[in-house]
Parts: sequence; structure tokens; C-alpha cells
Amino acid sequence: MNLLVEIPSFLQPIIDGLNIEGYITEGYNFVMALSAIEQLVGALGLVIIVILGTFELIKKLSKLIIVVAVLFGLWVLYNQGFLEGIIG
Repeated sequence: MNLLVEIPSFLQPIIDGLNIEGYITEGYNFVMALSAIEQLVGALGLVIIVILGTFELIKKLSKLIIVVAVLFGLWVLYNQGFLEGIIG
């Protein structure tokens, strides 16, 4: 296996049993056997999926970032003692 990272010895039999390199080779051979039009349509489909997925990820992360920012702001206010009159 020609990986750039060192794989722990207890994981090596599992990775060898999965035959990942074989699947990669089969996938590459399948794509290379397609005509140029089929490759182009597949690439366009992949680009559309990646772009839509990126926008969905941004939407989810932006909501998460807003929630974290509000929580952090409340934490700062609490640590500074600004919320003592409200919370008690």
C-alpha cells in the first residue's frame, strides 16, 4: 500500500481486506472506458452536486456560527457581571 501516512499495524489487515486500491483501479478504468460525452456529462453532474452541497453546508454552518456567537456573547456578558441584575 502506497499511502503517505503510517497505518497502525492492527488496522493493516482490515485495510488490506477492503481492497481499496482495487476499487480505485476499477473505478478509474470504468471512467476511462466511457466516451468523452459521457465523461463530460458525469463531470457536470458532479460539479452540480458539489456546488449544491457546498451551499447547503454553508447554510448549516452559518446557522451554527450564529448560535455559537450568541452563546459566546452571553458567556462574555455573564463573566463581566453585566447579567447580575437579570439572573441574580
